[in-house]
Amino acid sequence: MDALFDLIKKTAWRMPESWLKPYGSFHFAFFAVGVPAACVLAVLTSKMMPKKERACRDPLMFAVGMILLLGEIYKQLFYPAVEGQWRADLIPFQLCSIPMYVALAAPFVKNERVRGAAYTFLATYGLMGGAASYISPETMLRPYLAMALHSFLWHLTLIFLGVRAAAGGRCGKRFSDAAAFYLMLCAAAFAINFSMHKSRPEVNMFYLGPTPSPLPVCRDITALLGWQVNSILYMAALTLCAFLIWLSWRLILSLTERKNG
Repeated sequence: MDALFDLIKKTAWRMPESWLKPYGSFHFAFFAVGVPAACVLAVLTSKMMPKKERACRDPLMFAVGMILLLGEIYKQLFYPAVEGQWRADLIPFQLCSIPMYVALAAPFVKNERVRGAAYTFLATYGLMGGAASYISPETMLRPYLAMALHSFLWHLTLIFLGVRAAAGGRCGKRFSDAAAFYLMLCAAAFAINFSMHKSRPEVNMFYLGPTPSPLPVCRDITALLGWQVNSILYMAALTLCAFLIWLSWRLILSLTERKNG
């Protein structure tokens, strides 16, 4: 383990101060080049499915999930190696962490409704998480270059997975299933937050509280009305946005089918 930590320490390069600004050169390069590239690649690979029935119905998606998992392991080891302590606030159970688990599990799910809910989640909530982070990148601009790159590439991958799921026609006809999945995840996030709040108040999975949310607007609502009101409004707002994204995908797919038909 000491040898591994020593190796990780060699990757702890500091970010130049000029790169730590939202919409600065670092952020803009990823936004202007990375996001369009991820979308194009997602569309080009959206039809890549095995011709014959296999246990893994989407090998590319599973491979992406494995890459995310390796990246997450690296992140979890990075701070103990570099700063000497584990970061409890980086428990991999944020909204933007869930696509990793979905990518690893969904290709093996046989039940079509469950698999459809997973892909719909990626095309709505997952895509929204990736896009929102690029619009408001404060949490991605970390002082270590390796961690900033990890975060920027991670959220690019969420955009890739979301667009690919929709472009491949796997965005299900039931948004309610994806919404139910999200609410189940919120319940699990609340359980983690409350169980660790006294010993680790920095833990705030899904930014639902009781620790105040660091997100813009949400922190103002929390200060004014309390974390409980913010949590309800936040979950409702995310679900409404995800629903609108789902409607947009359904409309695009319907128009595409009519044009091709």
